[in-house]
Amino acid sequence: MTEWRTRRASLYDEAALADLCRAAVGPDDYVVEFLEDLLLRGVTYVALDGDRIVGMMTYQEVFDGSAWLGQARTHPAYRRRGVASALVEVLEGLAGRKGVRAARLLTEAANRAGVASFTRAGFREVARFARFSAKASVESPRFPLAQLRFTEDLWAALERSPFVRQGKGYVSYGYVFVRFDRATAHYLASLGALWEWDGHVVLLDEVREAFSEDLLNATPLLGPPEEILRDLPRISRARGASRVETFLPLDRRFVAHAHEAGFEPATWGQEAILAEKPLVAAKAPARTRKTYAELYASRSRFTGPTSAAHGHGASDVHEDRWNA
Repeated sequence: MTEWRTRRASLYDEAALADLCRAAVGPDDYVVEFLEDLLLRGVTYVALDGDRIVGMMTYQEVFDGSAWLGQARTHPAYRRRGVASALVEVLEGLAGRKGVRAARLLTEAANRAGVASFTRAGFREVARFARFSAKASVESPRFPLAQLRFTEDLWAALERSPFVRQGKGYVSYGYVFVRFDRATAHYLASLGALWEWDGHVVLLDEVREAFSEDLLNATPLLGPPEEILRDLPRISRARGASRVETFLPLDRRFVAHAHEAGFEPATWGQEAILAEKPLVAAKAPARTRKTYAELYASRSRFTGPTSAAHGHGASDVHEDRWNA
């Protein structure tokens, strides 16, 4: 198998990456629209054949301690030649050095080559989801929408959520999937992302900078799915978004309710596989350089306490933190 050269991408690569996306997916590839945002705010790696970019993949560290690998693109002329595997390998190495314990990604079930590539790389399927989209309603909601604070009673209800259970314990937030445990629920509540009306609970995430239109990402958590999905376009209008999008566990009942509420399958993610791979954190190299505290302690054996008396010794209990 060819050993591909990889490196981190920069804004200088934007035009070449746009060409790659159009070749790999088509002229309507959604990634093209926010390539600049990806390059400025994220970590994007490319695979090269000489100076030609033949593959790309992005890396994002997530608040639940995982790494998210996304926007994988391989030029059609270079598929089945280990390009994606080379990018996964370099990003796994990056994650390991950061102490990340798991990597996740999402791939379309119809993309057999992609599924095979990530399976060979050690990822396993954990759940399947379907992505839906709907225009904002012309009607405003007739109910009050309130932010929720984390409570043990709330968590007890969320833990039993059919949405969470059908998603095998994972939910979508901010274009990544996270394991929805107590710590995650507490963190999302602290972000102000949990909202409630009439006993219905959803995660809301507004996207206003990367795309040409304002989007509202919504993840249902509690309540009858048909009622939540019916109300989401109205909430989208009230929040100033032009569209609302959601990932639902791939369950025929949820899919039917989405269609009944006026949602349509999104252009990507009609049957999306969430895959995960456990990672082994790289061991930190043993420290050989002495800390300032150790250096001053050694020096004091010869010079006495003079330097410490002038405030330059290791008198501060936190002195060694700067050179750990």
